[in-house]
Amino acid sequence: MTTLLPFTLEYCLFANSWAQNIIVPWSAAIPFVSLLLLIALGPILFHHFWESDKNKLLIVLLFSFPVIIYLWSIRQSTEFNSIYAFQHSLLDYFCFMSLIGSLYIVAGGIVLKFKWKSTPSLNCALLAFGALLTNLLGTTGASILLFKPFIHANRDRIHKVHLVLFFIFIVGNMGGLLTPLGDPPLFLGFLNGIDFFWTITLWPQWLIANLYLISVFFIVDFYNYRRDLANRDGNSDFHDDVFHFFGKRNFIFLGLLLLLVIIQSPSVGKPLGLFFGKILPVQDLTMPLIPAALAQLSLATLAFSTTPKIIRQSNDFSWLPIREVAIIFLGIFITMIPALEILRHESASLSLDQPWQFFWLTGGLSSILDNAPTFLAFTTLAAGDGEISSLSIFKPIILGAICCGAVFMGANTYIGNGPNFLIKSMAEKNQIRMPGFFNYAFCATILFLPMYLIITFLFFW
Repeated sequence: MTTLLPFTLEYCLFANSWAQNIIVPWSAAIPFVSLLLLIALGPILFHHFWESDKNKLLIVLLFSFPVIIYLWSIRQSTEFNSIYAFQHSLLDYFCFMSLIGSLYIVAGGIVLKFKWKSTPSLNCALLAFGALLTNLLGTTGASILLFKPFIHANRDRIHKVHLVLFFIFIVGNMGGLLTPLGDPPLFLGFLNGIDFFWTITLWPQWLIANLYLISVFFIVDFYNYRRDLANRDGNSDFHDDVFHFFGKRNFIFLGLLLLLVIIQSPSVGKPLGLFFGKILPVQDLTMPLIPAALAQLSLATLAFSTTPKIIRQSNDFSWLPIREVAIIFLGIFITMIPALEILRHESASLSLDQPWQFFWLTGGLSSILDNAPTFLAFTTLAAGDGEISSLSIFKPIILGAICCGAVFMGANTYIGNGPNFLIKSMAEKNQIRMPGFFNYAFCATILFLPMYLIITFLFFW
């Protein structure tokens, strides 16, 4: 930690030296940009170093500590209440991780198993089901729940890479556009006051994107299915169709989590408040404790007898993915404070006013950076001096463009969205050799470009 001090002092002096006519100087965004670049390039350039959560935490502290010192140094500024912004961002982080972590834990206690014979039609049905389920469990939760049965149903297939790729595209990304639970960027919007039900208005974009992908998948899978049939030796380990469903009690916790989020939405919470008194705002300090309590009940295996331990073991439940998310987003929520204030202050001078610009810029950066902070940056830019929640009223098309860009184009690379690398890792554990980073990005670009152009001209032009 002693090595942080020179970096901190140099950063604060550099930032303050630019702060003559600007409330928060551009240099204050250096830690945020640097952290995002490391998140994007770390798994590629420093794979073994990046595998350690301790190393990730060290990186997060390295870039967060100077920002905390800088925010404290300008705490007496009349233009920017840095201490309040820091407290508000930390509370948002706890709310964010409380719900995302709870969904992950609850989804890890639900197991689906079936021995249906793989066909292109069945695979399309499973992906369509995943596109709907991800709006309740999130992209990570739905991926963990469905990937093993999806691969198990196709265990006698020879060509499996396309199955994993389209699973990443649909379940890991584009399915989660309809609710704030579907994808982290949308939940960040919800934390900033966007109504829970507003994203449902994006169902035409969701429908076109997922129908396009499922249609292409059917053609590709049908072709590979015929190839596999021709090369199969005639023996199959499939028997009668069998379906097993374990951990049903966790749907009670899932329903309670969903209800908890819905009553925090303005369209539901305010009317309920007329009858039941004050409805706690989503950022209230007590709110992160409720999902955490529900997650603890889901984890209990003996005293509460809710989720037998063997269910989570059969689901390969691990703390590693959610722990990585917690560490990385801690750094993001801290370092993005100056960056968001800069965007808010400079929004008028940037000539971005067309929906298609926000769609492509948000999506383009979401491809190489994490889509959650990218979403927050562009919604802040679009809102200007106003609140992010005002976009749903005064600039709904622009907000829709940002949402679609962040959710859809997060599928362009392995690093665009959290579940992408997770699904890739699960596939490789099942001896499925996945394409490299650039091969994946090239295939995704060729596949998605017609869909992006269609969505642009239909909705955002």
